[in-house]
Amino acid sequence: MQEMQVGSTTLEILQGQAVAFFAFDMGYEISLEQVGRILASNPKQPLSRKKQNPNYLQYAQVPHVHSLGETQVLDHWAGEIEATIFDFGAVSIAYRWKLSTDGETVRLADLPSLSQQLYDRNLEDHARAQVQSLMQRIRPAITRPELSVLVEDYYVFIIESFSEPLKADALMRGYGDTLAQVLQFDTESLSEAQRQDALTKAISYYDRDLVLIDWNASIIYDSDYRDTLNVLELLNVELLEARYMDAQLDKRIKNYEGLSPKQPAWVMPLSIPYRQSINELAELRIESAVLAERVDNSLKLIGDLYLARVYSAASEQFYMPTWDASISRKLDIIGNLYQLLTDRVNSHQAQMLEIIIIILILIEIFLSLYSLSHPGA
Repeated sequence: MQEMQVGSTTLEILQGQAVAFFAFDMGYEISLEQVGRILASNPKQPLSRKKQNPNYLQYAQVPHVHSLGETQVLDHWAGEIEATIFDFGAVSIAYRWKLSTDGETVRLADLPSLSQQLYDRNLEDHARAQVQSLMQRIRPAITRPELSVLVEDYYVFIIESFSEPLKADALMRGYGDTLAQVLQFDTESLSEAQRQDALTKAISYYDRDLVLIDWNASIIYDSDYRDTLNVLELLNVELLEARYMDAQLDKRIKNYEGLSPKQPAWVMPLSIPYRQSINELAELRIESAVLAERVDNSLKLIGDLYLARVYSAASEQFYMPTWDASISRKLDIIGNLYQLLTDRVNSHQAQMLEIIIIILILIEIFLSLYSLSHPGA
């Protein structure tokens, strides 16, 4: 079969789907074992060994997937909703719509319009309602349940096959403008600089597959797309957790801003000033470190492998190194506050001990003088 003419406006998507992810934080920790007993959920499928992914390239704690039924939130597009529940307290709500159904196909040229329609629909409120309902059902499995106001969304457009065979380089060369518009949720012609920026993260393994990763959307041209999609979903959840940790640290630091310059006016000699603040800071450092470790270890990607390349490229687009640096810097501030308060407590206690010793010496001197002046007493 001949490859179709590059740049044709009649190129059709025979099989594909649009996916919208919304990540939420609903608590400190979720027992997936309890979730399995409460819901009709199943562990997520393990990553395949295709494209040189070794068997140790797997989830550290396999999340659970639960179907939430069908949705009609897009006009004329029937879709499905499912929830992926992670042990570190996060949940990802995924909306999925097939691009071609009942013999009807979508032209690639129409995909920018569809992406804009999907983005403009603003599904966050609908997704939050799904999470609130799910949270009520699995509340016994959640440690310290509390739904965060933060949400992180991400969109993926999957093309499994075209009406004619097309290699990745030909797709980029002939349809780069259209692909960039899809990634930017725009139907207007983009500038060359904006186009290049949108298409800068392009990854291929075979000559007929392609992944384009941008800051808020990706395009996957591959019939074997599931592993790549799972990595993007997980990274969107990791971004949410990074934002959540950063916001929590900001909040705590502001709470302690007025604490450092103040000295306790008077405390009992054996009491510990700032006891509550010191305990809170110590607990915050431990919880943040544990959460960061669980999130970072949720998926092991080692070596120069295909999924590792996808993960690395998406991390860069999501500014994950910047978020990590911000969290590390604020943890250092928390550590400095903790050290400041403990040093102040140690100094205060040392001063109090010195005062007590001086008082005891004065009492002993007074008693000695009294006994000398009153020998018969």
